[in-house]
Amino acid sequence: KCRWKKLSPGTKIVLLTTFGIIVVGTLLFFALEYNHSLRERNTLVDKIFASMFQIISGRTAGFNIIDVNAISLPGMLLVMMIIFIGASPGSTGGGIKTTTFFVLMKSVFATIKGKEHIEFEKRTIPFSLVDKAYSIVVLSIIIIFTSTFVLAIIEPLTPFVNLLFESVSAFTTCGLSTNCQYEFSDAGKAVLVADMYIGRIGTLTFAYALSRRNVESRHNYPETYFMIG
Repeated sequence: KCRWKKLSPGTKIVLLTTFGIIVVGTLLFFALEYNHSLRERNTLVDKIFASMFQIISGRTAGFNIIDVNAISLPGMLLVMMIIFIGASPGSTGGGIKTTTFFVLMKSVFATIKGKEHIEFEKRTIPFSLVDKAYSIVVLSIIIIFTSTFVLAIIEPLTPFVNLLFESVSAFTTCGLSTNCQYEFSDAGKAVLVADMYIGRIGTLTFAYALSRRNVESRHNYPETYFMIG
């Protein structure tokens, strides 16, 4: 009788993560931007609606009813985090995807609690998915860091936060922009094009295309342990 029980674990993860991102993101954006980009909004309902719209749209759609340049630095970082997470798998949206973020957080909390297995809805999430999630996030961060680093060299007059925002938005094919790219040189625009291309086909797909696949050997070496962190 309960339709929620009939949903697959993947669907539940998408719904829970999406709902959590929208609610928490809206509340944080409202609190951070109440006296900044939301200052000109007349009513409380208008401020809340603008906050929710910006968070939902920032995940992948790229529409905005608030001037991005009017957002404070903490608000910009929040929007970049939302953009980085992006949409859900199976969609045309970009980002690391909501399921990747969910698996990553579950893995972190499982490590903190000392658990050997990552569980959800009385199911165990295999370590192959956890490894894939970590690989996607690490590769994405490396690509964004590299593109921002190159842009900082090519476009030294542009503020760093604008360069970082453009790199994140281009990589996730979001569409939001601070409009500073109009002043970029051809080399700077080429960097953003490369970001969009890699982000669109996926970091793992891009890495697989550039790397040589090794045949897995039948034997396993002895395990080794060393200090981490």
